Amino acid sequence: MPVVNPHLIVELYEGWGYSGKRAVLMRPVPHLDEIGMMDRVFSVRVFKGPGYRMSPNVKVVLYDQPMFQGNRLALGPGAYPNLQDVVKRFRTVQSIQFESVMDTGGPEWGEIPVIIEVYAGANFTGRKATIIRDMADAHTIGGNNIISSFKIYKGPNFPKQGARVTFYEGLDFSGTALPIMMGPADYVKSFPDLKLLPQSFDNRISSIQIEGWTEKTQFDTRIFEDAFDGETLAQGWEWVDPNGGGDWRSEQGFLRMNVESGQDLWFGANYDAPRLIRQMTGDFAIETRLPVEAALKEHGGLLVWKNEHRFLRIDKTCGAHAWGGDVRFERHQWRTSELLGRGAGMRNANNLYLRLERNGDVFTGFASEDGQKWLYCGSTVMGMSEPVHVGLYALAPGNVPPTTTRFDFFRVYRRKRDVALEQREQERFRRQEQTWQYRRFIREL
Repeated sequence: MPVVNPHLIVELYEGWGYSGKRAVLMRPVPHLDEIGMMDRVFSVRVFKGPGYRMSPNVKVVLYDQPMFQGNRLALGPGAYPNLQDVVKRFRTVQSIQFESVMDTGGPEWGEIPVIIEVYAGANFTGRKATIIRDMADAHTIGGNNIISSFKIYKGPNFPKQGARVTFYEGLDFSGTALPIMMGPADYVKSFPDLKLLPQSFDNRISSIQIEGWTEKTQFDTRIFEDAFDGETLAQGWEWVDPNGGGDWRSEQGFLRMNVESGQDLWFGANYDAPRLIRQMTGDFAIETRLPVEAALKEHGGLLVWKNEHRFLRIDKTCGAHAWGGDVRFERHQWRTSELLGRGAGMRNANNLYLRLERNGDVFTGFASEDGQKWLYCGSTVMGMSEPVHVGLYALAPGNVPPTTTRFDFFRVYRRKRDVALEQREQERFRRQEQTWQYRRFIREL
């Protein structure tokens, strides 16, 4: 019997961006095989039906196992062009229910060190925009890059050691810079007219960077390390070199990657960069150290990889690159790439430490000269289903000459409480296995 007064009408698509096979639902489905979707659902649109006002709390609930079991994702009316952007640990959809629930699935924004309000006119007038994360291109907030006044507020996650907001005349954090320091005692800094400042941009600001420093991390327990001090790598590594233009070797306690010109890791154009990766699940922090030589031939860093359509990378650029040795943090996702942040001022460090953290759907990049005081290099939200691959890579993009990058170590950290939970789960599984074996032994007597 058909549903005559549906609360919600759901369109399921087997491809991203509402592409591929489509199914329309108004009632629960215990297994998607019944409607021919074969658990391949990557985008969803949820519409209010004629009966929505009678029960506005009704959501469509997606389950990753048949018969409404397993992990669940509740969605209200709206458009979801890529379910992996909504929540990370949700690989497939195998059953669908309609329930009255208050919670909905969705990504968390992450930490907010400062809040910036920019205005097109002087004295805080005209078009207003709020910025709480690095912005590589001010066109994304409209207004033709015209900013005449601004305010900087201390955010809810303000670093104890302070933060720096830098306004750049050029795109991608380049050109003339106006740095503004925010100390622990500052609550707000106001600038009613940029024309009165020593650095005159003619009111044209093209990018804004937020930098903070921290000495603490929530990922405090090391669960893996490869110090590259032997002739073989630790178990679990996979060497990927699509065109054979790179090589690696363990040399005097370092992993060295040599890369020929033209090898890059860029969405939709070039995946030739050699990389060393291993499988990982859950929340984590990965870390490495790059010894830096005076010639600045190093160009490589840390990678989190799901597939060619979804990956993040933070690397030190070489001296021949346009960034001249600075740190670059970027994401590549669903036919687009985005510069997330730039770590400047470390190109001449003797050693450069890189760190990339995953907390739910939030990924954050850091750089350091000593491995103790970390510079925030940007953050983003990206849903990635389990498992992912993490590791090291090296580049020589475009016309950059061949590069040589050395890595001193690769480490993986987790939260102490997560490690304890994993150990308890492993112990519980071990005891269940012993009980099963004992019962089997008794039956066979």
